[in-house]
Amino acid sequence: MENFIKSLPKPVLAMLVIAAALIFFVLNDPPHTVCQVQADNFRDALKGDLFPATVNKNKIPPLIDRAQEACQLGNSSGSCLEYFNILRKTARDLKNFSSECMSELAGIPEVRRALTEGATLMAKMAWGSQAPEQGMARFGWLQESEIGLFCLMKDVYSQSFGEEAWKTLRGNIYKELPGETPRTTPSVGLGNGIPKAVDTMAENEIWARSLFSVRCENFR
Repeated sequence: MENFIKSLPKPVLAMLVIAAALIFFVLNDPPHTVCQVQADNFRDALKGDLFPATVNKNKIPPLIDRAQEACQLGNSSGSCLEYFNILRKTARDLKNFSSECMSELAGIPEVRRALTEGATLMAKMAWGSQAPEQGMARFGWLQESEIGLFCLMKDVYSQSFGEEAWKTLRGNIYKELPGETPRTTPSVGLGNGIPKAVDTMAENEIWARSLFSVRCENFR
């Protein structure tokens, strides 16, 4: 082999060396697709909020976990402000990237979790500790900007994963919503005395009383 290499003309040998180097770099650092580049930019834009940040070689957890916990404990517009701001930035940034890459970006585990848990928490907080009446009561303490955020997440979720995925998420949330306070003595096993909404209410009635029935075209 050594003699064969020495017998090669220098121009041919140089071309072989260049080709081998190119193959090595391609295998070890393959070219990024457009969506991969956008995913990197997306992560950078949400570093510290949705993704961990590195400061002086120390890994700092993202703010969203702490913000979500504060929102759940406080259950108010003020306590949820930071959490909602992170959700809004996440959803808006997703829509700013090309539609061809949206499903790939939304499929990043941290992003999908934020959209899923964000929509779930907002729907539960609007619903409250028992089934609300129809009309404005179905919004709970949520204001116009917060309802607009819910609609934005619905739009992004549906575009990224499909309408059926949104319906599945909605159905899963329905199962967790409490129903109405019984007028009679609660049966054994109902815990706090309030049954699940799905056990006493039709699906279309749950929809009408929940945040899912909001006309999002009025909040864009």
